[in-house]
Amino acid sequence: MDNFIAALKDPAEVPEMSSDQPLPAQIAGYIRNLIIHDILKPGESVRERFIADTLKVSRTPMRDALKILSVERLVKLYPNRSAVVVDNSLEDITDMLSVYVELDKMAATTACRMASETDFLRIERHIEEMRKAQVERNRSEYFRANQNFHFAIVSAARNQTLAEMHMTLNLRLYRVRYLAILSQEIWTTREDEHRAMLNALRARDQEELAILQKEHFAVAWRLIDDWCRSAAS
Repeated sequence: MDNFIAALKDPAEVPEMSSDQPLPAQIAGYIRNLIIHDILKPGESVRERFIADTLKVSRTPMRDALKILSVERLVKLYPNRSAVVVDNSLEDITDMLSVYVELDKMAATTACRMASETDFLRIERHIEEMRKAQVERNRSEYFRANQNFHFAIVSAARNQTLAEMHMTLNLRLYRVRYLAILSQEIWTTREDEHRAMLNALRARDQEELAILQKEHFAVAWRLIDDWCRSAAS
């Protein structure tokens, strides 16, 4: 039994399908989790029949789910053969990160004008979640809270188009960012950076926030670059 099948048989490894969406979207979410948590790896075929049997769904919603993931550029569809998980090159990842960082910076600049006290409290809650995860040495929870911290800033910008573009790139970069954090120790030392960014946001100090973001993303970029090069060697 290979690692993929073993992972699917371990309920601790794979999240359950959500039940509040149409069936193809539920299946897409399930497969998306397999990809971003590295259970389905880049370059691997999506085992449609096995997954369909596991989820007890038919071929039609399964194929519709793969079309959703194809639009997100998480899988590539080929005529008369299985879908394949996209294997991004280092250049692809660098290009996506460049845009992702700019979207984060644009969101923060706008949030300095638009954010409410409710937004500030939500962002602060995610910082506390990161701190708790650091104490417990729980990298997965830390990453989830870190994601939510940045999503909360994007949400505070009140720009739906920006939020949609940010989410699309986040899905495509999730796996590499997640695995980069899992492989490093520096993730435990960054609470002060997040707190400083929140303080600048509360003060609506765009210049200070831009400086803090530049420093923050420089470290994140190095973590990802180190991991990508290590994985490729």
